Amino acid sequence: MIQLSSIFGDYMVLQRDTENLIWGYSDQKSDVIVIIKDNITGEIVFDSKVTLSKDGLFELALEPYPAGGDFRFVITDADDKKSIDHITFGDVFICGGQSNMELPLQRTLERYEEEIKAAYDEDLRYFHVPEKYNFHHTEDLLEGGEWKYDKYPDNLDFGAVPYFAAVEIRKNKGVPVGIINTAIGGTPIKSWCCEETIRTLNMHVKEFEQCQDDEYVAETIKKDLDADMKWREEANRSFDDINESNRRGTVLMPGFFEDIPELAGKQMAIYMHKEIEVPASFVDQNCKLYLGALIDSDMTYLNGELVGETGYLYPPRIYRIAPGTLKEGTNRIDIKLLVFREQGGFMPGMHYMLKAESGEEISLEGEWSYEIAKRMPYLPNMTFFSYKATGVYNGMIYPLRRQKHRGIFFYQGESNIEEYRTYKMEFEACIRDWRKLWNDPEMPFIFVQLASWCEGKSVFGEKRACLAEEQRKCTHLPKTALVQAHDLGEYNELHPTNKKEVGRRIALAADDLVYGESKYVPGPEYIDVYRPKDQPLDHLEVEVTFNDELILSHGYGVIVDKDRDEENIRGFFYIVNGQRHVAEAEFIEPNKILLMIPKNAEAISYAWADSCTEANLYSKDRLPVVPFLKKRNKLSLKG
Repeated sequence: MIQLSSIFGDYMVLQRDTENLIWGYSDQKSDVIVIIKDNITGEIVFDSKVTLSKDGLFELALEPYPAGGDFRFVITDADDKKSIDHITFGDVFICGGQSNMELPLQRTLERYEEEIKAAYDEDLRYFHVPEKYNFHHTEDLLEGGEWKYDKYPDNLDFGAVPYFAAVEIRKNKGVPVGIINTAIGGTPIKSWCCEETIRTLNMHVKEFEQCQDDEYVAETIKKDLDADMKWREEANRSFDDINESNRRGTVLMPGFFEDIPELAGKQMAIYMHKEIEVPASFVDQNCKLYLGALIDSDMTYLNGELVGETGYLYPPRIYRIAPGTLKEGTNRIDIKLLVFREQGGFMPGMHYMLKAESGEEISLEGEWSYEIAKRMPYLPNMTFFSYKATGVYNGMIYPLRRQKHRGIFFYQGESNIEEYRTYKMEFEACIRDWRKLWNDPEMPFIFVQLASWCEGKSVFGEKRACLAEEQRKCTHLPKTALVQAHDLGEYNELHPTNKKEVGRRIALAADDLVYGESKYVPGPEYIDVYRPKDQPLDHLEVEVTFNDELILSHGYGVIVDKDRDEENIRGFFYIVNGQRHVAEAEFIEPNKILLMIPKNAEAISYAWADSCTEANLYSKDRLPVVPFLKKRNKLSLKG
């Protein structure tokens, strides 16, 4: 019997213009024969016999092929035959990281629906590596997964960021592109590092060794699943017992529950409902029910019929309503909401409405009635072993080591924000691990900066900016590039949907690191910040000089708030007693900004915050200014 890694499948893309390995295992003592047939001409272009190693491994080096082609591989031993059809040659990229690299096109339909549904490209191909961890040893073969090409609805499962990067590369280079995506939502950087690295860094070693206890892993998974299921079942049963004795009141949608003493910071099963008046024009149309993001889990009903449910916080609730579900006149929406931990509510700044296919809208904002079905205990997060040190490196990255490719696209860091001080050390070690695995010390490694997000709140924080700065520092490694995305985030959405612009910027970086065709610049950076010696008595004037000319703008594809200030420079702040204040700014020259700040200011910054979507300085080709924080005692003196 022949065993192949599942990466060898129909519609596979092999790296063009380089030697590729055809490999696998056979349990026979006979040789393995590999035949390659050109599907277009019918010609057999390769026919070779391979002798097995002692452990049954066969490995054949395939000579370089140019981009394109349509080939069939036939691999046989004494009693088995494997056929792989429609193989082509092009540029292959391996992707890794967490949820913003994994996020599927399905989640971006509201923004790109026409484009996604109209897509058809047999030379843009995608392979999602099935999630797997191993704490005992590295895996040799991948199991599961299949290659798909770009057509609707198959493409809905493609990761949006790598998809749009691939679309750009296809457009610019005209060669087939294969994406191998390993990303898993929530994974910290330690998941993607090898055992040697965590031992060398002396970080997460105890955790790794604990995970080598299979009994501990199995018991933990069972315990967490049982606790989660029991919690949900108890909470859901409570909705059947609502009566006049239940605590009740009204809440405003959108908004958190923090201003309502009965609800603030409480875990519970809470029943929400609202009646709306619907005109006859809605009744026979396809409609959508927009409920922003509900914290944490919901089951939503319209006129007593379940129309949608989501089991956790992040996905926007967009539930499709079939014709005939609505009726003319009074309709009722009911939400069974579960609050697992911390603060419940309706995420601000999102859509809460009923929208007909014709474009008509009915707002759902305002008062909603509620009854507390049951107070519940705090529900801890489940233990996800894919998040533990080395697990997915062993199970998902190591099995790809024989696959030739052009480089890595990586988008990760959200799960390391609390430990941002060690991120540079860990991430650089991860990059070295992957380069060592592919025996390429300058393998192109393009990574995406964290996007803005502050959990829908206006409280200033800067840990995301600190993590992003640690990411930026990693670009001192050769053949690395940082793709900025701070301006593409949304203060209330951990998974912003403007993935097309992220993909475009990745493709710009690839033009440099992969193809050597144009120099990649992530955005304008300051080169000097100084304060003249002779200053007014009541304030300081600080001049900031950048390495490129600046314009007021916003990123491609950004949905601009109608109240956004497009006339003045935004994004500069000064800090006094740890508090952030807006700094007045104006152009002196196209690449020089004058700031007016008080004499007791401790520091100045630009776009330095968990959410910095107000920042509006860009290069002429609309790449955002790189964020920075500069302490006052570090300012240069001039004059």
